Amino acid sequence: MNITLELVAPLVDSVFMAHTAAGVVPLTLTEAKELPRRGLPEQFRTPLSMIFAGPAELVLSDGNYTLDHEQLGRLELYLWPISAPLPARPSEIGKQCYQVSLS
Repeated sequence: MNITLELVAPLVDSVFMAHTAAGVVPLTLTEAKELPRRGLPEQFRTPLSMIFAGPAELVLSDGNYTLDHEQLGRLELYLWPISAPLPARPSEIGKQCYQVSLS
């Protein structure tokens, strides 16, 4: 599946279920935005960033995770932990945040 901003933007604030070694963990998509192309040739997709927020008491290590979403189905994404973006959105306060970048 080719993940695009048009596909994921309507899903901001929805929950993705991440399959982890600690069990299934809910991650809320808090942001989806395109990144600057910075001279990237037209044949390549525009880079996309997605931010997820999950439980603060469990920090997932960076790596590939299977995420399930009721509208998108099953996705394989590389997540890494980040600090909450500033200013933090209400859905990110007190949460552990993760980023996904697709190019």
